[in-house]
Amino acid sequence: MLSRSISKKCLATVVLMVLCLLQGCSSTSFKVIAELKGLGNQNVRVVYHNAQGGITDMWLMAQSDKLEIAGDCTSPSLLMVYNSMHVAIMRLVVNGGDRLEVKGQIADQYGLTVKGSQVMEQWNDFVVKHKSEYNMPSAVKLNAAIEAFVKDNPKSMVSTLLTLVDYAPDDEGAKVAALLKSIDESAKPQGLMDSYNQVAMLVKRGETTITSLNLLEMKSDDFEVARFTGSKPSVLCFWDKSMTPEKRLAAMEELKMLDSTSVNIVDINIDADSAQWRSAVAATGSHWKHYWVPGSMMNSQLMRLHISTTPTIIVADSLGRQQYRGSDPVKARQTVESL
Repeated sequence: MLSRSISKKCLATVVLMVLCLLQGCSSTSFKVIAELKGLGNQNVRVVYHNAQGGITDMWLMAQSDKLEIAGDCTSPSLLMVYNSMHVAIMRLVVNGGDRLEVKGQIADQYGLTVKGSQVMEQWNDFVVKHKSEYNMPSAVKLNAAIEAFVKDNPKSMVSTLLTLVDYAPDDEGAKVAALLKSIDESAKPQGLMDSYNQVAMLVKRGETTITSLNLLEMKSDDFEVARFTGSKPSVLCFWDKSMTPEKRLAAMEELKMLDSTSVNIVDINIDADSAQWRSAVAATGSHWKHYWVPGSMMNSQLMRLHISTTPTIIVADSLGRQQYRGSDPVKARQTVESL
């Protein structure tokens, strides 16, 4: 009887092992199968926090609008996918054992269909429900929706994901910290927090040296190369119409306090079109050079700098090395005054 019992247990173990091998089952492995119309054939960059505790940063080939990603992780990890132009096309959360199926269009990342993980499905459900807010130039309404969700769902990992990835306040991080503090510790696994710090911040960093930009200058109404190296530091203020007139004027008034003979000051409009650019500039009464960049945030120069919110103010020393980057014009002024 004992030998027969042992034989049955061994047989069951073998069957389980075979099934796992056939199904690709593993406690740490995950798989993502994406079908995105418009993806075509191109190399895409995939970044995530792997099972070894490091960062996997690899390029995969998408073919005929399809992409398959196989990897491993021991806890929930943020996974970012970028196209060949370094523009984010998918942001997912993956965990060991997950098999995600993503369908939709490359031009509609807020209207995707996702199956295979409860957390990922809930995150995507929020995104689809608030698609209009995600597509607005201002994040005010989206931020309010996220704050409401977090308040109602403090024990949901989706609250953590929304706060880390989608929440976009105009301060220096205090609101994010406060929102995270209100989320239960059980919904903030260390692996997920580590993945955000290593994955998201890796790609958000952008270039930290800026020497020149090819931009449309307002006075000449022609393109010119704006240079940011030489004998003095520079302040670059990126703005668009999503900023209220009061906020835009406040930023410009702060920059007016700088000595333009010793500091190179420029403001750069990143709206999709230049229709209201000149009138908005005239309202500020500023006299430094004003530029407009075609292509908005999709402009290759802005993509290298990862300009995704306004205002973004960059202070660079005379060699073009970034000394400050943020949304606070007071801190920007104080930084350049200390150089």
